[in-house]
Order: sequence, then C-alpha cells, then structure tokens
Amino acid sequence: GIVDGIFTRMGAADNIYKGRSTFMEELTDTAEIIRRASPQSLVILDELGRGTSTHDGIAIAYATLEYFIRDVKSLTLFVTHYPPVCELEKCYPEQVGNYHMGFLVNEDESKQDSGKGLNVLPTYGRHTV
Repeated sequence: GIVDGIFTRMGAADNIYKGRSTFMEELTDTAEIIRRASPQSLVILDELGRGTSTHDGIAIAYATLEYFIRDVKSLTLFVTHYPPVCELEKCYPEQVGNYHMGFLVNEDESKQDSGKGLNVLPTYGRHTV
C-alpha cells in the first residue's frame, strides 16, 4: 500500500475510567504513535500540548515534531497554534513546510438558529452546534 499505517491524535478529553487527565491521554496516545510509526506511515497530530501550560505545551510539541522529522521521517501533518513550533521550517527547510488554513463565513448561514438559542453551522451535510 501507499502507507503502512495511519496514526492520529486529535481531540481533547480526559479518560475518567482510567483516571487519566486530558494531558495524560495526549502523552499516552502520542507515545504509542512514536513507538509504532515508521518512515512509511502517515501521522496526524492536532494541537499536541494543549492539555498543559503554554510553555510546557510548546516544549512538548516542538520536541515531538522534531523527533518525527529527524528520527521517524514519516509523512506528518502537525497542526499547531504555537509559533515557535513553526520555526522548525527554518531548521529543516527540505523536510518542513508551514501552511495556514482560513475560511469565509456566510453571515446568512451562520445566523441560523436551532430554536434553543444555539447557532447551527451547516458543514459538509452535518449540522454542528
């Protein structure tokens, strides 16, 4: 196949059944991805480090992404709002590219009311509150 595995870490939720905080869940999932990913893998990490302080989050995100760049060498989509992490493009210009996503809001559609005081936004055939 094209890739030998697809690994994702998205969302932010604790695991009360296992007694794990959001931060612990992030680290546990990320550690498992680090153990299993190969150069032929697709890795998607969304906002890694958000479950802790900004300073610690930046350090975790930066170190994790740099590990994937230098050691794992997988195709990695790393979503972040931490500007220092984006600086890795300067250190690894052949391996890293920064991209930004934007969107336009149709004011008429965004003001649809669900009847319960919540705004309902139609997205890809699903209504998201």
